[in-house]
Amino acid sequence: MRIGIIGLPATGKTTLFNLLCEAGGSHAGHQSAKEPNVAVVKVPDPRLEHLATLFKPKKLTHATIEFIDFVALTRGAGKGEGLGSHYLSQMRQADALLHVLRDFEDPGVAHVENTLDPVRDAALVNTEFLLADLDTVERRIGRLELDLKKGKKDEAVRELDLLRRCHAWLTEEKSIRDLPVSAEEEKLLRGFTLLTARPLLLLLNVGEQKLGQPNRAAERLKATVGKDVAVSQLCLKVEWEVCQLSPEDAEVFRNDLGLKAGGFAEVLRACFDLLGLMTFYTGEGGEETRAWTIARGATALKAAGTIHSDLERGFIRAEVVNFADLDACGSMAAVRKKGLHRVEGKEYRMNDGDIVLIRFNV
Repeated sequence: MRIGIIGLPATGKTTLFNLLCEAGGSHAGHQSAKEPNVAVVKVPDPRLEHLATLFKPKKLTHATIEFIDFVALTRGAGKGEGLGSHYLSQMRQADALLHVLRDFEDPGVAHVENTLDPVRDAALVNTEFLLADLDTVERRIGRLELDLKKGKKDEAVRELDLLRRCHAWLTEEKSIRDLPVSAEEEKLLRGFTLLTARPLLLLLNVGEQKLGQPNRAAERLKATVGKDVAVSQLCLKVEWEVCQLSPEDAEVFRNDLGLKAGGFAEVLRACFDLLGLMTFYTGEGGEETRAWTIARGATALKAAGTIHSDLERGFIRAEVVNFADLDACGSMAAVRKKGLHRVEGKEYRMNDGDIVLIRFNV
């Protein structure tokens, strides 16, 4: 899973990235001035921690998210001005985008657009993505039309029809993620790596004075976003201060400010959910208890392949217990006694929180 961190200058992107590193992310650093920072971060998972107390493994492995901190965007990037094309090309590598929006006043740090308006800033970046996607679609349409003139049909006609619909949609300033498409067309769209097709999390970086207060910008954004777009908010300055404290002092600090615990962890979970993924677990009685990620609706066979290709190739059956049943019963023995331990075939649709043991023979 690769989440791209984007935003205008002076929004708090760097603070967010530093928080990710403090949260256990391994930092790859800059390759050059033009290259993004990368951090691989563990997904907070209380269920996995609970399983560790029950299974007592030697090793505990969390699911992870790779965060890519891209260079700040500016007006004109979508038209290729400056290094805009280079940076936008990098952003196409991400599976989803996390857009940090400035929603705090700071007289010492000027806003690149001179005034504070996160809704305008979200629209500004979206416009740059629309322009970049239009350019991609137009260039691809041109190549396909040339192929058709040379008599190369095959898939070109079907692809050309989809791209022309995309072009009309983008011209109306609509994001591709909202374009009605079939499952087959959606698969084809992935190959175009369009920026406005990416799932998107809008993260408002609010000032301390706005903590605990209704946020008009958040409400305005929620009223205008389409599908596969989430809106969240956090005071990154406060979160940074909290992460420098001991757990005990951090709890007191949060209570004094009236903040709930795990605000930053919730953003990590929101990124995870944005990709339409769920978690399953392995490790009963083994050396390692581990969280795995898989697409919602995936089969037991796909889950087996996620663990190892040999398990998928030699799949016999999956022994399944859901975490909710284990949590309610208190032990695997109690789960089995109540008949909640199931044997499933390869077409079984996995549920979030399933604990599986794959039986296989290669």
